[in-house]
Amino acid sequence: MHNLWLLDLMLGLTALLIANQYWYLTRAHFQSAALMMVAALVLMALAAIAGAYRYGIDPSVTELHRALTRLSGFAALLLIGTGLFWVRLGLRWGTDKRAPAYAVVAVVLASSIGLGGSGLMAPRSVVDLYSTLGLLLWLLVALLEWVSPRRLSRTQAFVLGGGAVLVAVNGLFVGTGATQLLGLARTNWFHLLLALSLFSLLSARPLFGLDKSAGA
Repeated sequence: MHNLWLLDLMLGLTALLIANQYWYLTRAHFQSAALMMVAALVLMALAAIAGAYRYGIDPSVTELHRALTRLSGFAALLLIGTGLFWVRLGLRWGTDKRAPAYAVVAVVLASSIGLGGSGLMAPRSVVDLYSTLGLLLWLLVALLEWVSPRRLSRTQAFVLGGGAVLVAVNGLFVGTGATQLLGLARTNWFHLLLALSLFSLLSARPLFGLDKSAGA
């Protein structure tokens, strides 16, 4: 485990770099949806950097690392799925404003923390629930684009859906528990990079209205 601090540090810095560049490249097309993706990246980066500090400098921050890792697990995939669905619906509210994204992020975080802290559900169950909801939204967007292309070709829609399946398989075989060796802080980067790459395909199409060439 002595090399985990370097892995986490690299993942955290990479996530922050991608968040900066992603916002710069996509904010002109869909500010709120893009901000949801950036928020997911920032949460993952915080968890990874806390992990680097824990493994490389001070093990006493274990609880902080677990808390940030769990928070990342609560929100990351759900924010991704919501962002994808937001663009697919073509919501004008939030196209050039960030306020809707702030509201969505606040609701996702507050509800997940509330469920996990109230005792109604175990934190792991909340992670599973929110991640599943995010993946379902992700798959729904891929299915809608396959059946009725609006911004992606059918090939791109297939890739989008395949990405969600890979994320699900990755979670089943690698695991997403905060206490596992390859926990959320080390698997979310895979989820996020996949989603952000595919999400960028959406920005190549007109934001509103049907693109008749998408199904070609």
